[in-house]
Amino acid sequence: MKKGNGELIGTMTLRVDHNHQKGELAYWVGQTYWGKGYATEAAEAMVAFGFETLELNRIHAATLTVNPASSRVMEKAGMRLEGTMKQDLFIEAHSTM
Repeated sequence: MKKGNGELIGTMTLRVDHNHQKGELAYWVGQTYWGKGYATEAAEAMVAFGFETLELNRIHAATLTVNPASSRVMEKAGMRLEGTMKQDLFIEAHSTM
């Protein structure tokens, strides 16, 4: 993702599995740009592209439960919570994730 001046502020990808007509949305936004709508705008565009252009059947994404802002981005992009994968990732207490 880039601001109007071309400055890189984050990244977003849609990993596509054509065999199953699905995609996984993944992204990262630099902390300086949190809360400014950049992730939501990009996520909405990626989800629309996935369904309308690629004709995917499903798009999923994951976030850490300690990151509710990322969950809100997904919701604003039209996604909905299907479940919680408890202990899917092991993150030590001193980690910054």
